[in-house]
Amino acid sequence: MKCAICKSGKLEEGVTAVTVERGGTLVVFRRVPARICPNCGESYLEAAVVDAVCQAGDEAASAGVEVDVREFHHVSA
Repeated sequence: MKCAICKSGKLEEGVTAVTVERGGTLVVFRRVPARICPNCGESYLEAAVVDAVCQAGDEAASAGVEVDVREFHHVSA
């Protein structure tokens, strides 16, 4: 698949960091699986990964977390 941003890079499997902000909560997820363009660096996440990151961000906000940096762990259903 070609990159939608630069139109020339072929996406490769890799990992990236994702930042989620919910009100006063900031959570940084490290080592999130993604397809990454080697040309421009744009990252693309699968829908299940986006859902897991959003849910974890919501849970952190509900727990009153202000700032957190965590390793991403996703269990496939």
